[in-house]
Amino acid sequence: MTSLATVWRDAALRQALLTDPRPGLRALGIAIPDDVAVKTLGSKGTPADRGATLLQFVLERGPLFSFFFMPSPLHSSAQQAAYGEIIGSSVDDPAFEHRLRVDAAAALQAVGAVSADAAN
Repeated sequence: MTSLATVWRDAALRQALLTDPRPGLRALGIAIPDDVAVKTLGSKGTPADRGATLLQFVLERGPLFSFFFMPSPLHSSAQQAAYGEIIGSSVDDPAFEHRLRVDAAAALQAVGAVSADAAN
């Protein structure tokens, strides 16, 4: 399983998450079931940021939808935009990675699904 820190070190992975999120999320250990649509929105924490520093994954399953964020741990403005607080200050911060994984699991549960990996 690829570390979430890789997203912010690897521009190609970040771009893949924007264009076709399902395979990239699976590589990160966040498997979205086939019956759940997933779209990614990239934005900047502040106008001064270069490129997307905040990824938002929108999940849809029938009439249900939910979302989770993946802000860059290197940009406090992106974390504040996503969470209203700064969770971590390093791409390798385990508290930051834990928060993202808990949020992804909660978003899947909100649309009545579990991670495809958890179901196996």
